[in-house]
Amino acid sequence: MRVARRVAMVLALGAALASGCAQAWAAQAYEGFWASTKKDCRDQDSANRMSIEGGNRLYWYETRCRASQITANGKLSWKMKLACEGEGEKYRSNPRLSIAADGRLVMDNGPVGQARRQTYVRCEIAKPR
Repeated sequence: MRVARRVAMVLALGAALASGCAQAWAAQAYEGFWASTKKDCRDQDSANRMSIEGGNRLYWYETRCRASQITANGKLSWKMKLACEGEGEKYRSNPRLSIAADGRLVMDNGPVGQARRQTYVRCEIAKPR
């Protein structure tokens, strides 16, 4: 009986750890390819495109950032600290990302662009066969 109890405890612990890891590996709602317009989605060389990969890597045309200290700021909103490189410069940024009701990604205080707020549409990228 003791062996059965130990096996059950090990299996329960393994299941708990596995579910916790699955949550950590789950894609965030803000991940994917984004652009200022649907037309920019189709132009791979557009400076108005960006991608967010792995939950913490953000890429623009000539800028790349790594996010740390990502914290939820509401149901579909996050604050993060970015360490960025672009055009030979290194700098930091503290943006707030949110998914609007219409599905657009809104970035306040982002590291690129002239405006303090950028709005992006999600790009549907064809998957290779």
